[in-house]
Amino acid sequence: MIAILGLIGMIIQLQAQDIKKVDSLKERMLQLSSFEKLEILNELFKEYNQVDYTIALSYATEFDDLARQLGDSVKIVEGGRKIAYSLMDIGKNEEAIEILTKILGIAERNQTQFPEVKKQIKFILNNAGLAYDYLGNYDKALEYHYMSLSTREEEGDKKSIGTALNNLGLVFYHLKDVKKAIEYYQRAIDTKREIGDNNDLDRIIINLGLCYNHIGEFGMAISQFDLGFSICKEDCSDNMKREGLLGLGIAHLGNGNLENAEDCLLKSLQISKKQTNALYQIDNLHQLSLVESARENDEKALKYLNEALALAESSDFVDPLIKLYDQFAKVYSRENNYEKTAYYLGKYTTLKDSIFSEELMKNFTKVQTNYAERENIKTIKEKDEILLLKQQLIDRQRAQYFYIVLVAILTLGFAVVLLFDSRRQRKSRTEIGLAKEKIEEQNKLLEEQNKALDHRVKNRTMELSKSNLLLSEVNAELDNFLYKTSHDIRGPIATMQGLCNLGLIDSKDPVVTNVLNQMVSQSDRMSKIVGRLTTISDINHTILRPEKIDFLALLDWILANEEEKARSKNIQISFEVAEGLQIISDELMIRTILENLVNNGIKFYNDSVRLDSFVKVQVSQNDSIVNIRVIDNGIGIGADEAKADGMFHIFTRASERSETGGVGLYLSKLCSHKIGGQIRIEKSDDDGTIFLIQLPVDLAAVLEKRRLLQEDMQRILEEENTQKAKLVSFT
Repeated sequence: MIAILGLIGMIIQLQAQDIKKVDSLKERMLQLSSFEKLEILNELFKEYNQVDYTIALSYATEFDDLARQLGDSVKIVEGGRKIAYSLMDIGKNEEAIEILTKILGIAERNQTQFPEVKKQIKFILNNAGLAYDYLGNYDKALEYHYMSLSTREEEGDKKSIGTALNNLGLVFYHLKDVKKAIEYYQRAIDTKREIGDNNDLDRIIINLGLCYNHIGEFGMAISQFDLGFSICKEDCSDNMKREGLLGLGIAHLGNGNLENAEDCLLKSLQISKKQTNALYQIDNLHQLSLVESARENDEKALKYLNEALALAESSDFVDPLIKLYDQFAKVYSRENNYEKTAYYLGKYTTLKDSIFSEELMKNFTKVQTNYAERENIKTIKEKDEILLLKQQLIDRQRAQYFYIVLVAILTLGFAVVLLFDSRRQRKSRTEIGLAKEKIEEQNKLLEEQNKALDHRVKNRTMELSKSNLLLSEVNAELDNFLYKTSHDIRGPIATMQGLCNLGLIDSKDPVVTNVLNQMVSQSDRMSKIVGRLTTISDINHTILRPEKIDFLALLDWILANEEEKARSKNIQISFEVAEGLQIISDELMIRTILENLVNNGIKFYNDSVRLDSFVKVQVSQNDSIVNIRVIDNGIGIGADEAKADGMFHIFTRASERSETGGVGLYLSKLCSHKIGGQIRIEKSDDDGTIFLIQLPVDLAAVLEKRRLLQEDMQRILEEENTQKAKLVSFT
């Protein structure tokens, strides 16, 4: 006990240092980027995770919000786990299960692409099992813990296998199957000792002590608690002290040592209140009521019980609530208050029957049977693999004998072939000598033709270089004209809008008001068109930055921005991305293409009430080409228009619904060509439109080819200029 008091005093002395550390982390977070802020929020969560669960929950929520803003699937799963962990600590297990179910789906969908997410699955299963355990849903708890154990066994990580075995022991402990619980706790301890891992070994030994408390072996229980404290020594965490002191209090109470029992329970209760841990507050208050009942002080016992009941009924813990109803009935029975005794006995019986129902036992048996069956199947599979290896070895030896015989036959045949070939070669040498003379004559003729052809190619290349240079200059002038014109038009449009708004303020004539409103509407539309024209100039001047494209995160972000607009028109938007897809390209260009095409599908939707409108994005890879299809079942584009490919020309409008004068599809085509791709409209058997974008998987290679081509053109122009200079000098 003296050692435990010393540890608590040391923790109090270190709290001032922890506060300084937290303040320092908060100051750093103000100056960091979003991804760096996630690391700081993670550190703050860890600082409060065993100190104050409510504050820890606030940092977990902030971490999750920031992860969702960034669209990072790995961090979204991590943030969800943190929130669920804190919710479980403050007694909101149903909310925790809801969150864990959602992030489990995200993790399973992304586990192939992100190995970091796959590692989170076993922890999500573990937390879900604990939450179901706290709710008294023991069959579900057992199912999730067995799934967690199977996942860890596949990984072969004995350290985490020990954790899963400990959690299974906890479920059996709550089911009152103490023998089974001790078996799993002992397996967990043996696994950790086998690999020399002392992490959480103290807590498993504490759990073993709780089992001995349950079967009345209080001396053995106390020895287990002392052993647990001796392992962690001065490094005992608040969680460890909270659980160990509760177990010691129960053991001393069982031995009739009420003073020591009360001392341990009050210390554990103090740590639980500091952490805002509802479950351990309830357990400590319940045990303190038992201490007062042993002293025959029913008034104080009822005070502890009422305080515990208020916490239990405001949370969703089931097992502690059953114990409280039972203790209320016993106290009121001693006071001969039969009405309240009957009341609490009824609540005790009803709640216990709802938990330990026939359906629970059936599900419980089914889960255990399924796990045992999986273990048997695994053993049979291992034996089959050994037999298969033996058979493969025999087959390999047979194949070796066959190849030896085959090689001998081939060697003999090769010797015969060489004999005939040597005779044929002597005859061929004479014919080759005659053919060689003829080939030399043809080579001279071909050399003269190549020189003439080389000269013609060089002339054509110079003409092409001049044409390309002239075209580049024209495009640059056109782009500059477009940029200046769009900026010059913005001022008059803004002035016209301001004048119209002033007119609307003073106008009382409905006809004039209507005209002014139409002018404002048309000027807004013109402003949007000018903005898109400016975007064209920006795209032309954009410097491409090749980087790995995460289509899942990119499409999540685009669809999140378009979701509200689609929902207002009852349009379902979705996407499919092929597994293992990899592409190096410019994210801004791809985002611009997809935003325009998805927005196009929403804008030109079919408003028929008999049709479920949708916009779907499909991304697949075919060797060195990535195919992106944007499919909708909207009003569609006519076959003649699609054949002429005129819809991608600037200012071409597919429908009167177009608000930007037909610039969106031109932007998509411009961005596609800039990153070395192409875009076209595919023929659709049904109503609607299918846009196909084909992009190279490596933009860096495309840019390198363009650079080399530019250097060749520049070199040819320089050679031409040099020749002209020599000619002028000669004349």
